[in-house]
Amino acid sequence: MPFVALLDANVLYPVTLCDALLRIAETGVFQARWSEEILKEAADSIKRNTPTADSAVIDRRFRWMRESFEDAMVTGYQPLVPVMSNDPKDRHVLAAAVIGRANMIVTHNLKDFPAEALDPYDIEAQHPDDFLCNQWELDEEAVMAAMERWPEDLSKPPQTLEQILQRLERHVPQFCALVRFETI
Repeated sequence: MPFVALLDANVLYPVTLCDALLRIAETGVFQARWSEEILKEAADSIKRNTPTADSAVIDRRFRWMRESFEDAMVTGYQPLVPVMSNDPKDRHVLAAAVIGRANMIVTHNLKDFPAEALDPYDIEAQHPDDFLCNQWELDEEAVMAAMERWPEDLSKPPQTLEQILQRLERHVPQFCALVRFETI
């Protein structure tokens, strides 16, 4: 069975980071998982923090994610939420990871997922930069191919891989350095 990673709302919120994660997931290097609660949390955060953003565009983005990654949706995790021992506001994330048979939770909030809460379920929490660097190590060719195809999909406005990396670097600088090194 392929490596499974549950993506927390805070890594789905930044559009460039979310796009990178999903493009790499499309290669089959890992399987993405999330819950409806996680997607709602990400969408609501974007709407709250970017009041000028078009809600329909945001809703379309998350609808596309649901449709494009049909196997990613985790359901039936709610009964586990009360017994999770991590940070209360992120117990739903760990419960979804357990039910979704995730090996990893990809999150910026590592402090909310202490080892003692994850160890009983054989799950780790990893920062997205570390996670993407590890995906690179697992299958550099597939990850690089996904990154090289990315500019081909952008036309409004067109962008180079370097322009994409400049936006992505804020979230995953080590991963961007790996990609840049490969393109030199």
